[in-house]
Amino acid sequence: MIFPFGPEETTDNRLVIEQTKPTVLLTSARVDYLNTTQSSENVGTHLYLPYQLDIRPSQEFSHSNATAKLAALEVASAHEQRMKFFVPHNGLIGPEQMEAESLGFTLQEGRLLHMASSIDMENTVTIGCAGAVLAYLQRRRTTDSITTLGSTGSYQVRSVEMFSLKGTMFINRSTLLALQIMESESHPSMLNQGPGRKSPASKEGLSIYGLFRRFAHTPQGRNRLRQLFLRPSVEMNVICERHDFISVYLRQDNYNALNKIVKSLKHIKNLRPVMVNLRKGISTGSAKITGFKTTVWATLLAFAFYGIDIHDALKETFGADALSLRTQVDIDCSEDQGRTVVKPGLDRGLDRMKDTYDGLNDLLKEVATEIAATIPESLDIDVNVIYFPQLGFNIAVPLNDRGDAAYSGIADDWELIFVTENRAYFKDFRMREMDQSLGDIYGLICEKEIEIVYDLAQKVLQYEDVLVQASDMCGQLDSLLAMAQAASFYNMVRPRMVEENMIRIKGGRHILQELTVPSYVPNDTFLVGGSWETGSPASQEALENPHGPSMLILTGPNYSGKSVYMKQVALNIYLAQVGSFVPAEKAEIGVTDKILVRMNSQESVSKIQSTFMNDLQQISFDLKQVTERSLLLIDEFGKGTNESDGIGLACGILEHLLNLEDAPKVIAATHFHEIFENGFLQPRPRLQLGHMEVRISGEARHVEDQITYLYNFRPGRSNKSFGTICAAMNGISQTIVDRANELAALSARGENLIAACATLSAEETETLAEADVLARRFLGWDLSNTRDADGLRDMLVSLFAITEE
Repeated sequence: MIFPFGPEETTDNRLVIEQTKPTVLLTSARVDYLNTTQSSENVGTHLYLPYQLDIRPSQEFSHSNATAKLAALEVASAHEQRMKFFVPHNGLIGPEQMEAESLGFTLQEGRLLHMASSIDMENTVTIGCAGAVLAYLQRRRTTDSITTLGSTGSYQVRSVEMFSLKGTMFINRSTLLALQIMESESHPSMLNQGPGRKSPASKEGLSIYGLFRRFAHTPQGRNRLRQLFLRPSVEMNVICERHDFISVYLRQDNYNALNKIVKSLKHIKNLRPVMVNLRKGISTGSAKITGFKTTVWATLLAFAFYGIDIHDALKETFGADALSLRTQVDIDCSEDQGRTVVKPGLDRGLDRMKDTYDGLNDLLKEVATEIAATIPESLDIDVNVIYFPQLGFNIAVPLNDRGDAAYSGIADDWELIFVTENRAYFKDFRMREMDQSLGDIYGLICEKEIEIVYDLAQKVLQYEDVLVQASDMCGQLDSLLAMAQAASFYNMVRPRMVEENMIRIKGGRHILQELTVPSYVPNDTFLVGGSWETGSPASQEALENPHGPSMLILTGPNYSGKSVYMKQVALNIYLAQVGSFVPAEKAEIGVTDKILVRMNSQESVSKIQSTFMNDLQQISFDLKQVTERSLLLIDEFGKGTNESDGIGLACGILEHLLNLEDAPKVIAATHFHEIFENGFLQPRPRLQLGHMEVRISGEARHVEDQITYLYNFRPGRSNKSFGTICAAMNGISQTIVDRANELAALSARGENLIAACATLSAEETETLAEADVLARRFLGWDLSNTRDADGLRDMLVSLFAITEE
């Protein structure tokens, strides 16, 4: 097992360790491996760990090294048809060597392309960890070959596949991007960009998670909410518990309690970094810059105070007052002085020093009066006695016009200490006596308070586990309340989770799309997955149709809402298993273990592959991962290649999915009407055809008025895509559109398009006739008697003049 993560993922790491039960755990040297252990007392020894902890150099987790190791693997199954895919690598060696390897080509990219059909090669962390595992296996293989006299039969890699944590839905990067679950944008502030920053130089864009994130008010709540969205649950009891929680706080009689908790959560901070600072002895932080409210003690006091409010709202018990911070820390003085100030009554010695410090003003006035009496009356100067921390007590005398002290004492009794812009500071025997008797009173007070605050920190650290757990619980509470507030704000309803492998949604909406349009048209969905014989419907619609379709194929024109419909179905399932309510009138949803998509192609110049090859990789990966409990979305697959090849591949994939004994739930969109017109995909109970309704008006003068999108899902197939109308609506020249319509009509009638394209228009025929006449007259000239250039020019002018006439 590998461990590449940092301390912030400690909880998730422990979950992985508990589920996989590794014998060896590999971690990078850059990671604080102390956080990988189950408890702090186990640090530094492997005797109490159920696995061997192996700290490896960070180079072994390099993505480039890992891809090279994966490319060197030979893990293809015997039944797979393989071909060699060569790409230029080191340049051509010579034309006489025609073998691909000899021409400087490499098989590495081809092997990686084949590997990408089984694992997510875009996940750099995962690939880096796989490289560390392969390096470890290589070391073990080498060691065993030495000890067993060359035997290398052990530690061979037979297959490479992906897995997800138990109890969580399988989600990959393609799904997150296609459904816009997470959407990172570059941060607009330059202060949040650039290398060396602890926080990421990006912000959440327009995404599903972003809609919910605005309702979370604590740092740990936002982190927990992000985890929930990245790991939807497949455990029925966990999903229902979250739905129950949201239902309770959406009740009208709990409205005040919800507002009270939310108001208190706005003042709660994450105590994990606070405890780290407290262990380091950092209790003030940046208080001198940002004020006392940013210190450890202010954070703990706010947590305890507002935690009590949350306790009252939740009717639970929690001993937050046991820390007694408010009885030991003077909040008002701490805010004024920008440091931690201890309250009176805790230490007698500290109280006496503070009383002395508070009485310094009167004492200094008396001493200043005594010193002024010793100054000659002819010198009209203002003399003060001032105390400076660390510098002690000093006599302050103003400067004269020459910049010297107006009075410097009698003989050598006064000692000049320092001079400022307008005063000189001296010490005499009185100042020295006060320094010896009173000392650096302010420094002594601060030192004593530091001792008391340190003792207080040790007492607080005794409650560290309780405080951190309470902070994490506040984060969980905040994340669930965020989903409750979002459910109310976006008009969402509780889905009914069922054991059956089905999706039944009435009036479903796309929560993100409806925020960008004036009005949104909701639509219904009904799909049943699994075996035909063992299907067990659980609704009235299922009773009328005992099995229900497992595949829905959408047709219809561009811009009619096919892709949005597909995404809204997936998002309803996704949100339901996150634990949130769903944007619909009513929903019955069976647990889905994977949501797989073949939609958006992520193109990059760094990839040696075409758009169609990228599509093939995605669909190959999905077909290997799909199960009877999966939902698969396929949007216009096959459009990136020859039409006949694309139709054949799309039809073959759909046929394969329909013929599976345990069929997954599939929604596909296509413009390949030939699949149905030629009978390539025969009707069957498992297959449902649908389209997005449009209205066509042939009498409309303007192109944009000829088609009206209704965005309603209707059963049955649409025969037209109305691509030329869409082209005209997007500004394509009307001449081009008319020609496209003409060719489309000829193709529909089965006429020869080659002959049609060779036929000239009337304008072209007339132009050709004029050119023919002109050429014949030119060829009929007798140039034997014409010698001068002027004569030739006159003949050409007369020729073109006749032609124009």
